[in-house]
Amino acid sequence: MVKFIKYYALESYTIISMFILVVAGIIGDLSLIQKFVLVYIFLFVLHEWEEMKYPGSLTKLIANMLGVDINIEQERASRIPTSILLLTFTITPFIFHNYPITILPLAFLGLFEGLVHIFFIKLFKCPKFYSPGMVTAEIQAIVTIILFAYLIENNILSGFDYLIGALVMFACFIVMQKTLTTMIGYKYSDVYKNLKKQLAKR
Repeated sequence: MVKFIKYYALESYTIISMFILVVAGIIGDLSLIQKFVLVYIFLFVLHEWEEMKYPGSLTKLIANMLGVDINIEQERASRIPTSILLLTFTITPFIFHNYPITILPLAFLGLFEGLVHIFFIKLFKCPKFYSPGMVTAEIQAIVTIILFAYLIENNILSGFDYLIGALVMFACFIVMQKTLTTMIGYKYSDVYKNLKKQLAKR
C-alpha cells in the first residue's frame, strides 16, 4: 500500500480532488469563497500535471541544479508532501468558508506560484519564456488577484489577516519543501547554498 501511494501520489491527489469537485457540484448552493476554492482545486490539479507530466520535467530541472540524482520512484513520491499541502489548503477554506481568512494561504500560494515560475525561467536558463507549470501558475496568480480585489473592495479582511495568511502559507510551504528534500536525501539548508551559487553564475 505504501509503495502504491508513493508511486501513484499524483494520480491519488487528482482522484481525491476530482471527487471533491463532483461532491461540491452535487451539493450546490455554494458560497463565493467555496466557488473560488473549487477553481483553485481544478487549477492546482492541472498545475501538478503540467509540472510533472505535460510537459513535466520540473523536478529534474531542480535536481540538476542541486546536483542531485533522483530516480523515478523518488520523483513520483515527491508529490506526497505537495498533495498533502494542497489538500489541506483547499479543504480547510471549503469547510470553513464562513471564515474568509482560511482561503488566504491558498490564495497566496497561487500568487507565489505565478511569481516563482517566471523566476524559474532565468534560474534554469530555459530556452523559451516558459518553465514547466508556468501556464497554470499564471492563471492561479490571476485568480488570486481577482479574489483579493473582491475581498478588498468589500472590506472583508484586515491588513493583519493578509499578513497572517501569507505567514501561514510560507511556513507550511517551507515544511513541505523540507520534507520533500529529506525524501531525496538532501539537506534543506544546502538548497539555498546551491541556489546562491547558481544565481551568482547568472
